[in-house]
Amino acid sequence: MTRRVGPLTVRAEAAEVAAFRRATSGVPSEKGVPFSFPVRWFAHPMIRAAGAELGDGTPWVPIHESQSFDYERPLEIDVDYRMMIDIIREREPARLILRAEITGMENGAANCLRMEMILRIIPTPSPESPT
Repeated sequence: MTRRVGPLTVRAEAAEVAAFRRATSGVPSEKGVPFSFPVRWFAHPMIRAAGAELGDGTPWVPIHESQSFDYERPLEIDVDYRMMIDIIREREPARLILRAEITGMENGAANCLRMEMILRIIPTPSPESPT
């Protein structure tokens, strides 16, 4: 099963970039958008909802398995970008694969980045299950 989400408008706002940099490297004074910053965009409510809909109805928790980034050009701070996401549900092993393409906002804009995140799906006990 696959769900497409988007286009979504995403942005690396200066304050969020600085907070991300402090949390991940402790060096807030560096310039530019950190390489892995865009992974935050996968937490968008529309993406989370689409991923949840691909479940089979049983409770589960996503466990981060991997991520990759393939940049065509660097992202800029305080600039809007367009993101399209495909979410693929695999059954064996049980996981979600999120693939995104980020481009500039202008029509016909070139790709900036392709990224992928794989989440392993781990079943959890339902609230009705006996303990």
